[in-house]
Amino acid sequence: MRYDPPLHKTQGLFPLILAAGALLVYPLIFEATYFRHLMILAFVFAIVATNWDLSLGYAGLFNFGHVALFAVGIYTYAILAKTLGVSPWLAILAGGGTATIVALLIALPVLRLDGIYVILVTIALSQLIYLVVISWSDVTGGTSGMVTLPTLKIGDYRLSNDGRIGYYYVGLGLLFLNIAFLYLLTRSRLGRAIMALRDNKYYAIARGVSEARTRALTLAASALFTGIAGAFYGAYLRVASPDAFGIGFLTLVLSMLLVGGTGTIWGPLIGAFAIAFLSEWLAGFGPWQNIIVALAIILVVVFYPGGLWAALQQLRELADGLRSQSLARLQRHRGKATREAMTGAQERMLQTRFGKIAVADTAPAGGTDKPALLMLHGNSACKEAFHKQFRSFADRYRVIAFDLPGHGVSDNADPEAAYNVNAYAEIAEQVLSDCGVRQVHVFGWSLGGYVALELAARDRVEVTSLAICGTPPLTVVPDDMGRAYVPTAHMVLTAKQYFSRQEARSYGQHATAPLSEASAFLHRAVRRTDGRARAYMMTKLAIVDWPRQMRVLAEGRIPTAILNGNDDPFLNHAYVAGLNYGNLWKGAPQDIQDGKHAPFFNRTDAFDLSYFSFLRHAEGWHSASTTPAAVGTARA
Repeated sequence: MRYDPPLHKTQGLFPLILAAGALLVYPLIFEATYFRHLMILAFVFAIVATNWDLSLGYAGLFNFGHVALFAVGIYTYAILAKTLGVSPWLAILAGGGTATIVALLIALPVLRLDGIYVILVTIALSQLIYLVVISWSDVTGGTSGMVTLPTLKIGDYRLSNDGRIGYYYVGLGLLFLNIAFLYLLTRSRLGRAIMALRDNKYYAIARGVSEARTRALTLAASALFTGIAGAFYGAYLRVASPDAFGIGFLTLVLSMLLVGGTGTIWGPLIGAFAIAFLSEWLAGFGPWQNIIVALAIILVVVFYPGGLWAALQQLRELADGLRSQSLARLQRHRGKATREAMTGAQERMLQTRFGKIAVADTAPAGGTDKPALLMLHGNSACKEAFHKQFRSFADRYRVIAFDLPGHGVSDNADPEAAYNVNAYAEIAEQVLSDCGVRQVHVFGWSLGGYVALELAARDRVEVTSLAICGTPPLTVVPDDMGRAYVPTAHMVLTAKQYFSRQEARSYGQHATAPLSEASAFLHRAVRRTDGRARAYMMTKLAIVDWPRQMRVLAEGRIPTAILNGNDDPFLNHAYVAGLNYGNLWKGAPQDIQDGKHAPFFNRTDAFDLSYFSFLRHAEGWHSASTTPAAVGTARA
């Protein structure tokens, strides 16, 4: 199951447009040649670093001969443009082609190697190319290199004129093309094969991925723009020096990878700009320059092993958490009257070890002889999802619902401790205890269904009936996840931390209903939800005792109903129908026509009628099981 939306449908589009716009106007604001020179170098380093990350970060291939490909691009440009008189523009393209061919030659001896052996062989091959360049002095200039290389022109206009603004925009264009190339590549079939070999080599091979072909293509792909960047670098500085093969340049680019973060396009890009500007800013410190840069690298690697990109993600998570928490607190006070009017129940805040939890209760003062009915909402929803059931069942039942942590107007919580099924069940127990409820009918929708099953399995509250909706019971995770759910993009969104507006709307209309005046509050609930609640909930599935939940159903101690929409887009209905239950109402799951994932909302009358019939059945079952004849039979 793969969810890989195009860039324009993700949250990354706006920051990318903003960054591109800033880079486009940069030379118009900073007209000094020095500032443009720094940016041109940063463009070149960014291209080299991001392409190295393709083999090092994405593929896990420790190719330390990458800088040699950059040097090959420089010398290809020098020889073709100066010695042979080829057009400089064609020589730049040839730099990419030559580097690709050299990369394929480098790939041959490392196709079956791993780890330190790849490092040793690629460094040795890099030095071999260096020795060829040095010894071929008649063509390459040997240790002196080649100088006064042809500059780039467009007609009679030299790109070095006007403060090198021409070189700036050509370099920026190459960077944009490089990013687009890597973006498309990492999302292609080859990109998936590259990452599969990195994450689980033998499983990928067993699934038909050719290790040799994939490695060769990876190195070739990482060389294309590296060689072009080298040729452009030679055209810009007009020098081809064997220093490009040196350990200094290798260390510089490697530091950009480590500081920026590997395994992502954007990390090395950020690292390249950071290190390029930091190095220039510290140029006046003499020998202290390298020491300070080294210390900065060490600090980043120690405190943020994922690099600056990981640090930015942490800041993003913090900002999103503050946004969702602020939104919850604002709605907690401003919209309370509206929410109480929707449900007809009083809302109050209950302090738990996971933070404040919003509870809606039709009999908040207690003192009622009505049986209690607890309703548990699903992922990225809120307790008001059941506002129609509050109205339908309040005459006969004491209806209680609460917002899960990170949802509705409840507080956000520690994601490690609170955003999992076990913690949600514990909160349900505290809510019932605070309400003075010892026996309760429980209805759980989607994620709430698993919480309901866990609540019954913990056996700390007497659950008199159990109904679930949009919740396929699981025995083994993750095996049953693949069988119980339909593998669609909407299913993958249930675990996605950050939603774009389009993703939030898509998830909302599939999880509940298309956006309308009646469903708008549920769509707002999706936007309010702490995204960590989705992401962490999925990562914590392994801590749930799923077989224990299934035993509750199999033993038949609790009357159970399954009320699904017959067109639920998330469920594999054949899987649900094939499970063996001990006390299932009517002996099979009951379908609500056109109910989708939330039949209680979409087909309220049909759902309420079915659920009310089940509740009466459960009450009758308990009455029959407590008659003297039934008790005597049980004792016998």
